[in-house]
Amino acid sequence: MSKNTVRKMSGVLASIFAHTGHITKQDAQEISGLDDSTFDETFQKASRVADKFLDAEGPKLDVFAEHFGKEIEEYVQMVVGHLTK
Repeated sequence: MSKNTVRKMSGVLASIFAHTGHITKQDAQEISGLDDSTFDETFQKASRVADKFLDAEGPKLDVFAEHFGKEIEEYVQMVVGHLTK
């Protein structure tokens, strides 16, 4: 389970780069190693992150980190939940 959860986190991160035009959606899926339906879930999470930080005023990295963290929080809890409490 942990391996697939880490793939999902990688999928969200790679998909953000796809949403910003730096790689293709197919590249992001290849990086993540996820099947189509699971990748679609991560791609949608990345879309929410990209929308928020691309439109943000000020330090975009701060906005990126905040929203990326929110989108992958459930995955982090599955893998290292005992470390986040």
